[in-house]
Amino acid sequence: MNPDARLRRALPPVDPPEGFAQRVRARIERETRPAPAVWSRFGRLTAIAATVLAVLAGPLAWREYQTRRDALAARAQVLLALQIASRELNTAHRKVVRPVSPASLMPTAGLSGKEGRP
Repeated sequence: MNPDARLRRALPPVDPPEGFAQRVRARIERETRPAPAVWSRFGRLTAIAATVLAVLAGPLAWREYQTRRDALAARAQVLLALQIASRELNTAHRKVVRPVSPASLMPTAGLSGKEGRP
């Protein structure tokens, strides 16, 4: 059995109550009436205010964005410079201050191996 036949058998047609079509038409007419002029004027003023605000605030927001972006780029450059300087200072420190071995701390006077040679 096809689904349409099962639906027709399960849901038999029912006539709408009296005045149903008139109530629907009245409701459609009520809901499609134009808005009063006060709301229309308010909507226009709101749209104009939003446009003016966007035009004035847009460049300010863009400038703030650019400033923040430039500051982050400068911060990254400073951090890189500090890393490079730290690496170079560590390299120079290792060359200047050599690790002290225990053998270099022992006295070497007279132990050169040249005693007795003329």
